[in-house]
Amino acid sequence: MAAIIVAGLLIAVLPNGEEEPGTSAPPAGPTRAGGDPSQALPTEESPAEVPTTAPNGVTWELVGPLAAPVSTSAGPKQVTETSAVGFAHTPEGALIAATQILVRSTFTLGRKHWEPTIERQFVPSDDRDRLLAELRALDSSQVDPGAFSQIAGFSYQSYTPDTAVIGLVLRAPSTGAPQYHVLSLTLLWRDGDWRMQAPPGGSWGSVNRRTDDLTGVVAWGPR
Repeated sequence: MAAIIVAGLLIAVLPNGEEEPGTSAPPAGPTRAGGDPSQALPTEESPAEVPTTAPNGVTWELVGPLAAPVSTSAGPKQVTETSAVGFAHTPEGALIAATQILVRSTFTLGRKHWEPTIERQFVPSDDRDRLLAELRALDSSQVDPGAFSQIAGFSYQSYTPDTAVIGLVLRAPSTGAPQYHVLSLTLLWRDGDWRMQAPPGGSWGSVNRRTDDLTGVVAWGPR
């Protein structure tokens, strides 16, 4: 059960004292509409090099109580109440997609968010179906809303135009020394957009590890 509930615990909230996301005007590019979000997908070619600095032109907007990144160049190109789609076919597009999809698939946002996100933006597989089944069986009262981690940075573990593996670094709630963990998220380019590959066995715990070594990690998160 703990391995399943990790999906509701490993997402960022705002660091203390930092600006609340969504207080500034949203960037030009993403559209809010009630139609089929697949109608607005980017066609950028994928460059070979991955970024070594935090992406420019990114703001953080609230999805419920959680913050998700929106880029003027990397997407999402269309945002509805329950989806964010249309990410650039670039390393930066994969990073934004990984964070957006992870946030929107978080159990604590409620079923109206995580269910359509996992159904439509995860690659179909037995692991995805198991993740859905486990989340549907959970009781939302089991999740402590004060136990969120904070997005602290990222590293590209590997990248090709078809597959991106991104280590999303999170800082766990702690009153002492900072404690970090890394979620290894795999994105596949399918049907003109980046889509998440479900973790093995449908368990986020299988791709989560604690770390004290932030070598090569690019600092990034809501500001």
